[in-house]
Amino acid sequence: MNASPAENKIPSPENSFTEQDINEAQNLVNLLVLAWKNYSLYPEGHAAVIKALKNLKAAFEDFFLNHSGIRFTLEKNRLLYGTNLLHEVFADTPSEDLVSILFRDGIQWLEFHLGLPLDELVYFFSTLHKYRILAEETEGDIVTDLTDGNLEYINFKAVDIFWEDLPLIDFSSIKTTLPATENPPPQVMLDHGSGLKASGRDEIEAKSIADPSISAALWEISSPEQKKLQKMVQEEENWNNTEDVLDVLLVILRSQTDQYSFSSVLDFTLEEVADTIQQGEFGLLLNLFQSLYQMIHRDAFTQLNWRCPLIERFFQDLSHPDIFDLITGKLMMLKDGDTEEIQTMREVFLYFSPSIILSLGPVILQSRSPAVQKMIIKVIEYLCLKDMSPLEMLLDYPDQKLAEKLLPLLSRLRGERSYGIFFKMSEHSSEKVRREAVRVLLVREPQSVLKLFPLINDPSIKIRRDILAGIAKQKSSVLENLLLKYIKENIGQQNADYILACYKALGHCGSNRAIPYLRRVLLAHGWNRFFGLGKPVHREGAATALALLESRQAENILLEASKSRFRVIREASHKAPTRNNAEGEGRNG
Repeated sequence: MNASPAENKIPSPENSFTEQDINEAQNLVNLLVLAWKNYSLYPEGHAAVIKALKNLKAAFEDFFLNHSGIRFTLEKNRLLYGTNLLHEVFADTPSEDLVSILFRDGIQWLEFHLGLPLDELVYFFSTLHKYRILAEETEGDIVTDLTDGNLEYINFKAVDIFWEDLPLIDFSSIKTTLPATENPPPQVMLDHGSGLKASGRDEIEAKSIADPSISAALWEISSPEQKKLQKMVQEEENWNNTEDVLDVLLVILRSQTDQYSFSSVLDFTLEEVADTIQQGEFGLLLNLFQSLYQMIHRDAFTQLNWRCPLIERFFQDLSHPDIFDLITGKLMMLKDGDTEEIQTMREVFLYFSPSIILSLGPVILQSRSPAVQKMIIKVIEYLCLKDMSPLEMLLDYPDQKLAEKLLPLLSRLRGERSYGIFFKMSEHSSEKVRREAVRVLLVREPQSVLKLFPLINDPSIKIRRDILAGIAKQKSSVLENLLLKYIKENIGQQNADYILACYKALGHCGSNRAIPYLRRVLLAHGWNRFFGLGKPVHREGAATALALLESRQAENILLEASKSRFRVIREASHKAPTRNNAEGEGRNG
């Protein structure tokens, strides 16, 4: 079976390839396999899929600079270029490998020809993806769809592998004798004069059903037959024709060449989608969405590219609360054991607009199924790649539980837009959310500690310590001045450990500009009474900060303190870290 005209066939030499030919072919196969993996992992239209397909097309174009085409031979678990092995499916490789799927459907070889367009590559991969799982009952197969696709630049040969597996039987060797009978069965033949007659010893005429000689009981319906007939009628009356309607709509859409007509059919399709949602037929929705997205990619490079924005608007309209809210009730009914339904709904959601995030968020709290909650968070994460605005609006709700549920998602957000979300979350009412936002910001952008400095007054001691740890990793005159002001004005009522942590942070981030203040705190005779604090911990903190500054001027002050005639000053200087310890704290701070 061939999928393109015979004149496009490429001779398949066995060992006439140069080393360069083999290397170029190997590169093609590598990109072919990579494109298939991306197509299997991500939905159609994903950036990774588009990039992989464009790279593959570019590789084919480079190859066709010196060749008119290329043929790959398929064997079980192997792909060959002539006699050269280019790809092998190992035992631990999933059965959805490109070669396994093609060989399973009986394809013996594949050819790609000069001029191969991107839309044929998209159709090729979408067909493989459609039949990647072998079902017991299926309405088609790869060979049939590729043939129906009328591909001009992809050719193949396929055989029925099931027939090949059957043993050949030589019927000529079988002899049989018909048993003799006294009354051989009559042979019915057509009598042009009076109707049907039979040849043989006796002739049998066909009788009319109105013939009185025929028993009336022959036409009576028995009780079992009546029940069976009623069942058939009931099944016909309750027949769900949604799938057929959607299939017909797709056929009509594909045939439309007028924008107005195409848009009108899409509007009708939108109404049918709402009915399909109410019926819970999400598998049918997934098939419809996949087909529409396939149309986007095929038409994007043709004169029908006006279809693309219309289909994208269709998905925007789908995301309107009036329609999407129909789904939330279905979500609430799902349980952890409904694995297949949850997976199908996840794939369906990926085609919607990011605006559905506002409707999905509350379901995380309402659903009792951890599997459903996890699925929704994954969907929100994917949709945020398109637009984070709905997530920002969702996080504006003063709901601590929802924000805490979204923490795993927040920690995985990337990009400039995500920083705005993290800064907003650093002011959230939930301590858990605030601390996670601070942690992510300080890890990804240590300089953000300057903007986060007001959190040094946060009610949570853990967050205040996180801010001090972030300050200690910076050498900044701005932070030094802010921290000096904070120490002078705000830490009088703090516990001893926190006071020491503030001085340590000052020692790490500060400079000689802090020395005059630290000297006065450490050496002044009446310092405790002057500040009204009465805590020697401030002298110890000042000595610690001086030791961490690592300057000659600071060392001289510590030396002076160690020789002071006041015991409280000497004790404070002795508690300060040594130079080696100070250096260690500087590296680990």
